[in-house]
Amino acid sequence: MKKIDWLILLFILVASAFTLKDLYKPGFYTSHDGPHQIVRFYYYDQLLREGQFPPRWVGGLNYGFGYPLFIFSYHLPWVLAEVFRTMNFSIIDSVKLTFLAGFILSGFTMYLFLRSISRRLAAFSGTLLYLYAPYRFSNIFVRAAIGDATAFIFIPLIFLSAVQLARGKHVLRWIAVYALSLAGLLLSHAMVFFLVMLIFVPFIIISILGNRKFKLIYYHLSAVFLFAGLSAYYLLPSFFERSYTKFNSIMGSAFTGNTFVSLKNLLYSPWGYGMMKAVEGGMSLQIGLAQWFAALLVIVSLAFKKSRLSLFFLAAFAISVFMMLKDSLFIWKLLQQLAVIDFTWRILIVSVFSAAVLGALAVNQFRNKIIAIMTAITLIVLAFYANRNHWRINQSLPWDMPFFLSLEKTTNSFNEYTPKWVREEIIREKAPPWEFDGDLEARILEDKNSKWEAEMETDKAGTLRLNKIYYPGWQMTVNGKPVVINYTDRGLMETTLPGGKSRVAVSFKETPLRRISDSLTMFSIIITGVLLFRRKINA
Repeated sequence: MKKIDWLILLFILVASAFTLKDLYKPGFYTSHDGPHQIVRFYYYDQLLREGQFPPRWVGGLNYGFGYPLFIFSYHLPWVLAEVFRTMNFSIIDSVKLTFLAGFILSGFTMYLFLRSISRRLAAFSGTLLYLYAPYRFSNIFVRAAIGDATAFIFIPLIFLSAVQLARGKHVLRWIAVYALSLAGLLLSHAMVFFLVMLIFVPFIIISILGNRKFKLIYYHLSAVFLFAGLSAYYLLPSFFERSYTKFNSIMGSAFTGNTFVSLKNLLYSPWGYGMMKAVEGGMSLQIGLAQWFAALLVIVSLAFKKSRLSLFFLAAFAISVFMMLKDSLFIWKLLQQLAVIDFTWRILIVSVFSAAVLGALAVNQFRNKIIAIMTAITLIVLAFYANRNHWRINQSLPWDMPFFLSLEKTTNSFNEYTPKWVREEIIREKAPPWEFDGDLEARILEDKNSKWEAEMETDKAGTLRLNKIYYPGWQMTVNGKPVVINYTDRGLMETTLPGGKSRVAVSFKETPLRRISDSLTMFSIIITGVLLFRRKINA
């Protein structure tokens, strides 16, 4: 990159840091998912400090009964947050800094992608449209949807990788970047990953057919296999173990078509901080004035000059808009057979990305520098002006960590990852650590998320029931000897305890599936490192 490119990246950093200045205010702020995010990162950080790697089982959730949160929930935002945590930032500040870092990094990656397909001014314009879109600020200041917000980093990178592979230079390196980007997107948010694939897979197919380089199939498949390996530690357990939970029975019927948006609201809707359609002022789901203008410019330009790239991203933009309207219900019903998408308007992430690319292509089409500059200025001014009231939080919250922790049961709205054998009525606050039919005295020796141990003395033999949910991976020993865990009654861990003194220990271990998954990820990390740092080669 030239010096001017570095200056542009510096501008993106400074502009982003200024735009998100409300994140610097003390404490957290009112938001839809803010308490979820604070509590999730609190436990993610705790699990890492206790040596649970990768983090999977959270013993402190569900009122201490435990919950398999990180087997199914995203990881990457917390990996980024952990970087700030290691710098001694608080849990709350680390989460806010992750929002800021994600915003800045998404600007960097978008500029790199657009610079690969357009001139510098066009890339700069498109990048600002990518950053200054209402949905970006809604994700941060209204929803506090950290997974969605982090996903914006990786969308440009997977498209950049595809473009570079088509050009055939430094193939091995770009296969590695490609795989890492796909893994980053999946580990940021699985639903967003699925929605982005709806436009990325056609992009790949068109790229292969258009270039007539069928070795690209081999490159793409190599990247996909490497991506599968990199994300295996999360992908395989979350897929195969979902049948252990109540997810399908709860979320399989959750889609009712109530999250569609009218075209009027996509064009403009008042900025609010409540849930969708809230009486007190619901969140805005507008696409953005500058983004619509960029699409209009490309439509006009296509009347004079055909561009395959412009046609593709205009189609992606139009389809994403259609998918948020009620008329698309039949498509969503088909897609629900492949993946559960809770909010149809999540596809706004595709609208924002496509519109930003269209903005760059609109500027890039003009060979006359004056016209190109005027078009870029118009788009940038519209983007800043239309979002001028979106760069702020609603209200700061003077809440401390204990209060945040007291608000959350599982951090999932429907507790959908509760094991299906658990009778939920037994999950209650302030439950004793154990239950025993008889006299029992105990001294807890260790109490961690994935390990618990106590010395117990009973007056007679009987059934000991620990108020901890059983999930595959839990193992129990009594006086150092493995015992069978019975959980069929209420879903809690039970065993027969002899009379007298006993030492009871339970620990959460990796199942064969998880060990294989972890090994695949470690092996894939090594391969990725080799591809990234070996000598450059040309195809």
